[in-house]
Amino acid sequence: MRFLNKPFLSMLLTLLIGVFSSHSVFAATAVASVSQNSVTKDEVFLLRVATDEKVSSGALDLTSLQKNFYVGTPSFGSSMRIVNGSRTVSSEWNITLAPLRLGRLDIPSFDIEGAKTKPITINVAVNKAAPKQSDMAEFQLNLSKDSLYPQEVAELDVKLIIKADPRRLQDPKIAPPSSAQLDVEPIGESKQFQDVINGQEVTVVQQSFHISSQQAGQFQLQGPKLTGAVVYSTNNSSTTRLFQLDTPVETLDVTVNPVPKGYQGEWLPTSNFKLIQKWSDSQGNELTDGNALGDDKQKIEMEAGDSLTRTITMTASNLTQHQLPKLNITYPKTVRVYEEKPQFGTTQSGDAVVVYKQVLIPKESGSISLPDVSQAWFNTDSQSQETSNALGLELSVQASERASSSSPTPVMETPTQQASPTIVTVENPGMWPYLTALFAALWLISSAFAFYFWSRRGTVVKPKQKDERQSDTAEALIAALKMKDGVKTRTLFEQWKAENPDLSDETLETIEAELTKLNQSLYAEAGSPSQSWDPSEAIKAVKKPKRISNKAHKSTLERL
Repeated sequence: MRFLNKPFLSMLLTLLIGVFSSHSVFAATAVASVSQNSVTKDEVFLLRVATDEKVSSGALDLTSLQKNFYVGTPSFGSSMRIVNGSRTVSSEWNITLAPLRLGRLDIPSFDIEGAKTKPITINVAVNKAAPKQSDMAEFQLNLSKDSLYPQEVAELDVKLIIKADPRRLQDPKIAPPSSAQLDVEPIGESKQFQDVINGQEVTVVQQSFHISSQQAGQFQLQGPKLTGAVVYSTNNSSTTRLFQLDTPVETLDVTVNPVPKGYQGEWLPTSNFKLIQKWSDSQGNELTDGNALGDDKQKIEMEAGDSLTRTITMTASNLTQHQLPKLNITYPKTVRVYEEKPQFGTTQSGDAVVVYKQVLIPKESGSISLPDVSQAWFNTDSQSQETSNALGLELSVQASERASSSSPTPVMETPTQQASPTIVTVENPGMWPYLTALFAALWLISSAFAFYFWSRRGTVVKPKQKDERQSDTAEALIAALKMKDGVKTRTLFEQWKAENPDLSDETLETIEAELTKLNQSLYAEAGSPSQSWDPSEAIKAVKKPKRISNKAHKSTLERL
């Protein structure tokens, strides 16, 4: 039995050897190689990974390289060759790498669907000619003030100066300034432009931020950061290098002082607050000191129904537009007040500004006192509370001459002497009584016919013809359009529209569009095309408005 088992064991051993040898012949293989294994920091080299099987591009995982190398976008390709009936398939990756650290760095083994590559060691030396971060890009920060009060706003101006060719940047990312305790808000959009600094052409990216806090304390503001890479090469070498952008972060200290103890009133912290007032009459003429306006509350005379425009402008430093206070003025009941929507903006020096415009129309004659306007604020420079004032006016309102002249004057009838009656005696009437009777009979017959046709056909009610003469409101509206007074025009237009309910939609839309253009021209920047507005179209629509035609309505009498 022992002898008979030897041939069997020999055959089994031969079969196993054949199986393993055939498996080794047909198993997939993978190879990894580099263009050079001794490089300097930031020097670019090529990694090639290939396998003799057809696989997808995602079969190679490069995540393990990102710790020690900058990994470029891999290029992948598969090919198939047939030579003398023998088919060969291959898949290949080419990856650009650049070392991030000095010393011995390992490219690990890759597993491609069971086929494994051998690890590769890369020796990284110091590049003595390597540029500094500031040679490629740097930030310049300018904080307007580092000592604030709660709700006070400082401005941080950030400039990123890119000295390298922007076209050679790889995956640039800018982290904005940040703080865990401070509010950081960007102002508008960033600006990018070319500039020359120290004779070098650079690219500048500029962005400003509002810095504020609601609470007092000592805080830190972390500056912005740029990351990415720059492809470059030195003049005396054709070697391509990949410089890693990682700009240092500058930290700014910000102190937020507490609200002073004992402070009363609305909290408005600013280094400069202005309350500017302007008065103008119904013709748009500004009332100056020569027109009875001085440092004290003066009295001016006007007629009931005339308008007086009060324009109040507030400007403040170190505040945003919407932090400016609202205007709350309580006027006497004898004054009708029309308010325009506040206009917000920013001055050239960066101060916040808001413009309030009110049209005041006295309704009755007599003495009317227009109230003052006062605003308390905290001066952050002198660290003291201050109050800005705008004086009101004393109005002496006369009865309107137009109102008195428009009322009808009663006509007094003068008594006339009673004339003595004259008695005429007709001796012979002749044919006159017969003619009178004939005309009376004809009148009765014609009246009967008229009543018959009227009862059969009905009556047509004719619409009353509207008086197309210009009303006082229309004339005042035209005058306001000529003066380009936005508030007064809007007020008179609403009044004119209420007095004329039969105006067509076309007329109303035309005037509304023109009033919108008027408001745009009043608050447009100097020299802009929208600043020039011609009121002729609006005046034409007011003078000759299109009206809705009233259809004749028939009223039929019930049959008797």
